[in-house]
Amino acid sequence: MIYLLLILCALIIFYGRSIAETLKSYRYRKRLSALIPGDEGIPIFGNLFELGRSSESSPRHFLERAKAARDEWNGEMIKIWVMHDTVFLPFTGPMLQSIIESNEEINKGVDYDIFEPWLGRGLLLASGDKWRARRKLLTPTFHFTMLLGYIDTMNRHTKVLMGILENQCGKEFDIYPYMKRCTLDVICDTAMGKDLDSLHHPEQPYVKSISKLMTLGMNASMLPHLWNSFGRWVTGWQKEHDINVQTAHDFTKGVISERMELLERGEVDANKKAFLDMLIAEKDRSNLSMDDIREEVEIFMFAGHDTTSAALGWTLWCLSHHQDMQERAFQEVREIFGDDVDRDCTKDDLTRMPYLDRCIKESLRLFPPVPFVIRHLEEELQTGPYLLPRGSSLVIAPYMVHRNERIYPRPEVYDPDRFLPENSTGRHPYDYIPFSAGPRNCIGQKFAQYQLKIIVSSLLRTFRFRSEREFNSVSLLSEVVLKAGEGINVVIEAR
Repeated sequence: MIYLLLILCALIIFYGRSIAETLKSYRYRKRLSALIPGDEGIPIFGNLFELGRSSESSPRHFLERAKAARDEWNGEMIKIWVMHDTVFLPFTGPMLQSIIESNEEINKGVDYDIFEPWLGRGLLLASGDKWRARRKLLTPTFHFTMLLGYIDTMNRHTKVLMGILENQCGKEFDIYPYMKRCTLDVICDTAMGKDLDSLHHPEQPYVKSISKLMTLGMNASMLPHLWNSFGRWVTGWQKEHDINVQTAHDFTKGVISERMELLERGEVDANKKAFLDMLIAEKDRSNLSMDDIREEVEIFMFAGHDTTSAALGWTLWCLSHHQDMQERAFQEVREIFGDDVDRDCTKDDLTRMPYLDRCIKESLRLFPPVPFVIRHLEEELQTGPYLLPRGSSLVIAPYMVHRNERIYPRPEVYDPDRFLPENSTGRHPYDYIPFSAGPRNCIGQKFAQYQLKIIVSSLLRTFRFRSEREFNSVSLLSEVVLKAGEGINVVIEAR
């Protein structure tokens, strides 16, 4: 009996101290955030049940909350409470400026930790000095001269894509899976020097494993019963996750070993260096382990294909619903290439597509591939008139900012001419952030922009796109990237 009493006393002391610390932190954050519009929801749970924990409800819900806050309080930021966590959602560029430009507040929120067993703590998930060191190491990889070397690879896989799409002419189909496999092939080739050819072989274990890992990761983030290790174990989530992580790691490790052998034998074309080759070259100079190399390659694969494929899908969705704009983009491309549908795009060609560039920008405004990014505040942060408390979360939400009607009149309308110089005057630099901004912006954004213009311009030379669906009828899924619930369903016709 005495032992039970001792155990009970120990538990009371342990949890009592934890509860006291939580209450102290809660009172501190409540005091500092008192002037920021929002409500506390219900005791203990806060606004948790208002969020509708599903990937489909999140984008629309947050946009509605932002509009309501703006209309009710005439503010530029709202707050919500999720359990004991305070979450701030700014929805104008000026309110985002301090967090975006901060060299200290660079840490991602805990929601990203679920991807660590797969991706490690490389550039995407690292914080502090490790992130700074990796960013410095990897930035030269995306130098202008390096990007030029990737253009041939992008052109080659685009031709494979067009050959496969010819079989879909005249019927409605979901084009997104094709965009996803094409960008995966490009990124695998440029990152690892490996021709995955998922366009012809979509059932490969590696292709299926990374797709499954993204789905599992989002489920663990959105579904409360998966927020703890017991729930993930008892539902079978953990077993399925571990199997797919092992599949992905085995593939990547095998490619790294194979590539190292080729480099040692001098059998790699010096003019066609892959991202992996540069990491291997830095192995000794920068004290990189094999796991360090693997995690950066995994991150490059993860971040480099899903976001670009989403951007491609949404751009084609927008153009298929706006025939006049599609025709104008086609005529611009035709002035460059004439009737030659086979000539590769060059860097000079890409600079001669200003209207297509605006079409892509407007697609990224309406449908930013990464709709929300969460930062965890390590210290207090002054944002406009507000002092945000340390220990809280701040959401950088391109989806909300880009659909703010005070920044973009008639925000639901697709209008590429918003990005004409005369129509952009007075817009804050952070009112448009499809690739984020500041120190932690997307390191591969130029790579993505090249790929987007090469693929879209090539497709327009060969096909005409239309859709039989309503433009704004599509349901939005906020998963790792912003997706269409029913797919990107279009009809293509040969020109």
